Amino acid sequence: MDAYRVKKKHRFKKMGKEKKLRKEDGEKELQTVIDKCKDLAKVNPSTLKRFTDIPLSSKTLQGLEECDYEEPTDIQRESLPFSLSGSDVVGAAKTGSGKTLALIIPVLECLWKAGWSNFGGLGALIISPTRELALQTFTVINNVGKHHDFSCALLIGGTDVDYERKRIGTVNIIICTPGRLLQHMDENEHLSCDQLQILVLDEADRILDMGFSQQVSAEFSIFLYSSLYCPHFLVLFSCFGV
Repeated sequence: MDAYRVKKKHRFKKMGKEKKLRKEDGEKELQTVIDKCKDLAKVNPSTLKRFTDIPLSSKTLQGLEECDYEEPTDIQRESLPFSLSGSDVVGAAKTGSGKTLALIIPVLECLWKAGWSNFGGLGALIISPTRELALQTFTVINNVGKHHDFSCALLIGGTDVDYERKRIGTVNIIICTPGRLLQHMDENEHLSCDQLQILVLDEADRILDMGFSQQVSAEFSIFLYSSLYCPHFLVLFSCFGV
């Protein structure tokens, strides 16, 4: 029995040391990425040939690699240096240009840099004009971000609103359509944007053309001023052409 207790004690001690080392390595990686992102906006986009040329977390890079994303597209090379360095971004890109990934990467990196976890509450909100686009974004962010400790919810019409209502207070990232978002804001007391870190309005022109201009503008004031102590980033992407 004594030998067993000694062995168990040594095992827990070893696990404690390994956990401490992982934490220290994570802190070093975080600071390295943050430092490199400070001057990223000054970098010539043409030099960013691969995603490994961009200062990203190892978790995001691993997700990109496993999804076979190796080389950034033009919109990704042009926008990521600004969004990753903390700037607000207004971008325009054609369908199929890699716009979705250009939105998702800053969301993952923003929450990672902020030390977000499953218990952090809502940190990112992505608004898409259609159910199909919202579902596409939801699928990609779950695949690329699977190594991060974030939870994600999809709020769209045609699904169980009661199920959404129960989950909404526990997720870190929400991807939604404007109508569904406004419904939850009117009916769901668990939806809180007090800790919001990043707001993404995908295909902004389509959302505003759908008659949500006044409502969305009103919600912006809530998102941007809900907390004076947390950073808020607004990333707008307008889709044009086919």
